[in-house]
Amino acid sequence: MRQPTDLLAQNLQTLREERNLSLAELAELSGVSKSMLWQIESAQSSPTIATMWKIANGLRVPFTAFFKQQESEVTLGALKTNPPLKTESPGHRLYPIVPFDPERSFEVYYVEIDPGTTLDAENHRGSAQEIVLVRRGTIEITVGEVRHTVDDEHFISFLANCPHSYHNAGKETATAVMMISYLA
Repeated sequence: MRQPTDLLAQNLQTLREERNLSLAELAELSGVSKSMLWQIESAQSSPTIATMWKIANGLRVPFTAFFKQQESEVTLGALKTNPPLKTESPGHRLYPIVPFDPERSFEVYYVEIDPGTTLDAENHRGSAQEIVLVRRGTIEITVGEVRHTVDDEHFISFLANCPHSYHNAGKETATAVMMISYLA
């Protein structure tokens, strides 16, 4: 397990570099000296909570961002690795692939819809964009009052802040990958 100062050092450097900031620029934004920032990034100093709050405010990130274990750059898994979400109606299964995380602006699911099943979705708040890539079968997707037929190897993209539903009128289970993007 990594030491807290090592994790803090790596996360601070990563956050600073993601914003294309030099140590001097971060010092100006945070009010923490360039030399102190260098000491923290090189794991030579264990800063006070007050110092970390200044840096977090300067970077406009939550304080906890400095202590979060970074995810691997590569994730390999099966579409149905996680158990399906519990639903109130039978006939479909929704498997989280990339679950919602407030630090991420999207989530991804693998969906199975049995023949004859209709799945009514809740309206999403704001400007949520839904993208559905049908892998197998045909899914009738109604957005507002308009029905769209999406066959295997095709996709649909729509603003999901209105009533929408998914219906499998075929004779076999339809599968799809669904991504929901939460736009600002």
